[in-house]
Amino acid sequence: MTSPETVNPTTHTFILSAERWLKADFSIAESEIIVGTPNNPLIRPLTKNLVQAPEKAFKTTFLMRLALGISTGQTVFSSLPVKSSRRVLYLHGELALAELKERIKEAADGLKRPLNNFFQGRSLSASLVTPQGQVAIRQLVDDYKPEVLVIDPWQSFIAGAEENSFKEVSPATAFMDNLIVECGVTILLAIHEGKDHSRGARGHSILAGWRDTLLALKRTGTTLTVRVEPRWAKPPDDLKLTFRDGTLWEGDGPSWTKQAEAIRALLSVNQGRLSREAIGLGLDLKDSALRTALMRAQAKGAIHVDENVVTLPPSQPSSPNHPL
Repeated sequence: MTSPETVNPTTHTFILSAERWLKADFSIAESEIIVGTPNNPLIRPLTKNLVQAPEKAFKTTFLMRLALGISTGQTVFSSLPVKSSRRVLYLHGELALAELKERIKEAADGLKRPLNNFFQGRSLSASLVTPQGQVAIRQLVDDYKPEVLVIDPWQSFIAGAEENSFKEVSPATAFMDNLIVECGVTILLAIHEGKDHSRGARGHSILAGWRDTLLALKRTGTTLTVRVEPRWAKPPDDLKLTFRDGTLWEGDGPSWTKQAEAIRALLSVNQGRLSREAIGLGLDLKDSALRTALMRAQAKGAIHVDENVVTLPPSQPSSPNHPL
């Protein structure tokens, strides 16, 4: 007697025999990977991923920079490669609106414009644990149709629930699981560590078993170490990032002059691209002074000059401090 096998998208049921499982091909094309490579997909589509850190450890700074890179298809951290752009919805639970504007300016510095694939904001109605709050989140997902949903932080979206109680927080993970299946999203969830950092995320241990990839952040002064622990891939080497001018980037970073900063500022408000002549007009530089300024800025890696066109190089920073 042959046992039945079930693939039913309506009920989200997928049951096969062991033989069929062994023959099934679940390889992922490069264009489908959120972060990583076909040989080592670090963040796969339709997964739930934790960004875990103590408070004030650049968690939001890191996540916004990474999410903006995902939305534009740009690799902002070399160990976390991004090959294609994804529509991103970033839901904040802590920052005021004025700070959100400042943060987006800092996080987007040096990235290709326009940034029309990235949406962020707050909804005071949104919650992962109340029926009304879940409806609010589902409505936002239906309206903006993201491929990647960022929730920052977990604690703000389970307000009113006892975070150490399985009974009270499990509806939140169940709701996110349903969002993944029904709306086709990949989730990035920021979460605070407890006072004992060795024990990982604050609250019930349900998240440790629920997540797919963990990105654990450790701050030392202005340096951030990111440990990546994918459940189904090889962990890359720890990332060593530096906080400067309001955002994070790898290495110690280029140290460019005020003049180079001024050139970059002009480019930033003009979609990252201007003619040499436009740069000269904007900074009141001519002839040899303009040539020297552009040459020095390019040598420092602040800009790229190709004959008459000046552009921002990909994945470079520039602006004020807000560690979170």
